[in-house]
Amino acid sequence: MNRIDSFDIKTGTASIDFWLWGRRSGSSKPILATLEISNGQIQKTGEIIKKQKGNIFYEAKRYSAIVACRVNLKKFPFDKQTIKICIEDNELLIDQMIFSADTKNSRIDPSWRLNEWNISPLRCFSDDHLYPTSFGDPDVNEADGSSRYSRLNVEMDLARNGDFLSKCFKYFWAIIVSAAVGLAALWIRVVDCDARFGMTVGALFANVGCSFIIADKLPDSPELTVAELVSYVSLGVILILLLESIISLWLYNHEKTAVSRRLDHWSFWTISAFYTVSVVGILWE
Repeated sequence: MNRIDSFDIKTGTASIDFWLWGRRSGSSKPILATLEISNGQIQKTGEIIKKQKGNIFYEAKRYSAIVACRVNLKKFPFDKQTIKICIEDNELLIDQMIFSADTKNSRIDPSWRLNEWNISPLRCFSDDHLYPTSFGDPDVNEADGSSRYSRLNVEMDLARNGDFLSKCFKYFWAIIVSAAVGLAALWIRVVDCDARFGMTVGALFANVGCSFIIADKLPDSPELTVAELVSYVSLGVILILLLESIISLWLYNHEKTAVSRRLDHWSFWTISAFYTVSVVGILWE
């Protein structure tokens, strides 16, 4: 593997550059001419290098390709992703050709780095893949009309750079500060409603802005990520604080000043504890 030119979470694709080689004994039939990437598209290839030693025929070729990846964003931004390359022969069925992975010589170029991600060593293995169709091929012998091909799989795991605290600071600092500003507004006398409601509404808009920034980094998905959960809990807390200020102001206007102040103090400590436990629980889940 020479390099991963890009890995796009939003589209679930990776652009990769790699070498592929093969050895075949006792037959000079081309090895790489009919290979394809079943989960992607080859963009460009180099010249085929051919060698023969006795009855061993060798071929090697450089490829540039875009592959589709299954992204799992539930733990974002503490997520780990996997890039997988699935290689098949588009002519020979499994009873005609079986891949054997060269695990000893499969590596990632150690001089290459991907800025946002740490990359695990390559994993190479072969298996068989069943298609529920014969593609109209008369050589298919499966009783149900399906066809089975040998598949070579190459996988590598990606983990985001940075430790736990640095990721928390990068993605959650502004969200948590917005909630803290909303909580701090409870210490402003309810009679100063312009300042009190202004801080709470400002915290609300700040949280919504942070949510849009996070959403812009992610693809559309029904699954909630860690970052989105923290954002939504913060938004819920700010809305509760806004409601609390309305109730406190109503009490004050009905000459229940002491009750209003006790409500503010009780709400600050209770909501602060709830918010802290909720965020810590989400981050450590």
